[in-house]
Amino acid sequence: MKGGVWRVVMLGLAVAAAALVFLGVEITQLAADDRTAFTRGLAICGLGLLAVWFVFSRLSRHFRDLGRLSDRLSGARGRVDLEPISGGPGGELARLAEAASLARGGERGLGDGPLGAGPFGGGRADRALRAVLALANDPLLVLDELGRVEQLNPAAARLLAVEEGADIGKSLFRDDLARAMERARGGGAPVTAVLRRIEDGELSARIADLGLSAGAILSFPARGMAHAAGLSGKRTLSLRAAQAAGPLGDEEPLAALPFVALWVATAGVEPDSGPVIAIGTVRLVGSRIFPTVSLALLIDPIDPVPPEATARHGIGTAMVAGERPFAAVWPAIQDALHNCIAVGIGIDSSVAALARSAAQAGIADPALPPSLDLGALAAALDPDLADAPPDRLAEAFGVPRHPRNASQEEGPQREALFQAELAVALLSRLTERGILTQGQARALTAGAGAQVSPQASP
Repeated sequence: MKGGVWRVVMLGLAVAAAALVFLGVEITQLAADDRTAFTRGLAICGLGLLAVWFVFSRLSRHFRDLGRLSDRLSGARGRVDLEPISGGPGGELARLAEAASLARGGERGLGDGPLGAGPFGGGRADRALRAVLALANDPLLVLDELGRVEQLNPAAARLLAVEEGADIGKSLFRDDLARAMERARGGGAPVTAVLRRIEDGELSARIADLGLSAGAILSFPARGMAHAAGLSGKRTLSLRAAQAAGPLGDEEPLAALPFVALWVATAGVEPDSGPVIAIGTVRLVGSRIFPTVSLALLIDPIDPVPPEATARHGIGTAMVAGERPFAAVWPAIQDALHNCIAVGIGIDSSVAALARSAAQAGIADPALPPSLDLGALAAALDPDLADAPPDRLAEAFGVPRHPRNASQEEGPQREALFQAELAVALLSRLTERGILTQGQARALTAGAGAQVSPQASP
């Protein structure tokens, strides 16, 4: 950042130094006979030159730090910056860097104190992390809670073609990453996942969650995995095994249960026949929907999609032609359903369709989730809604129903989001009725009535 101000200051210092040298020469000529005046004059000139050198060194360091700050904010940094900022945390440049950090959402890394504070502690810990990133051979990067790249090493920059401050969603599919981060947070330990690239190919990664609203660390190990980082190709079912599901017993409160709204489209002439050609999921916990933790996939069934199936869900042969087969996308589907209760209208048919396609693809023991039918819940709350179509249920429970537009992956995602919103509306009604646990909800749908405590009764 050595522009016009730098040149003017350096010219002024050069003129001052030249003037002091000239003054020293004049003193030696005029006061040569007066030893006291000669010594005093040279001492004054020497002190002046020392002052000029001190100002020069301070200004050089100041402008160098301004250049570092400019590179940091512009994302043009080419090296790991471990040097503390001049002036300390209380200096004006440090305060300027802190203000810029706050304006950019808390970016860290130039100095000690507030600017270097974050999920890793103070500036020393932040610099230590940068050193670790620089020394690691495998690609490593740190993401914030919004999916921005906070820090990365050169190997990660080359692998993903990203830089600090960039949105990771431009390199990797957010759906895969969000599900992996959720599994890491839920299990309390790093997890292995296969992340799809926006361009062709997939990456094997290890994800460690840093805590709520603190982001995550991603590692792409190149050794000891079935697919090395950076290699593309079809995903193998033996790459990793799904973690064991946690308990989702009847005594678990509905408000804390992990649900996944599931929508499935098949290519059969009848609704409950044919292979799966589209799937949409949206995660929710109780009445809280996580629309970013979603999955929308189109699947090529090889054979043409009958017109009857297209009329039913709007997905035709041209839309699924060239998509991956069911066996290739099954790991992503399994991740989306992992350790959740599947909910949806006619959910048992959807789960059965997945089981049927898994069997046809040669997938043994697909470990499908338990299910809770939203249509049966609605009929239990209001018998007039028995066998009601989705539009009727949407009207009855005040859930918006958007027009069909199944272009690319919008259709499955929109349908899954509708199922999630309907589930939230039904859970609210169940709470009003005093139905608070999974066991009570299942008893209600079974027609046995819910065992509600007197305190919970309306």
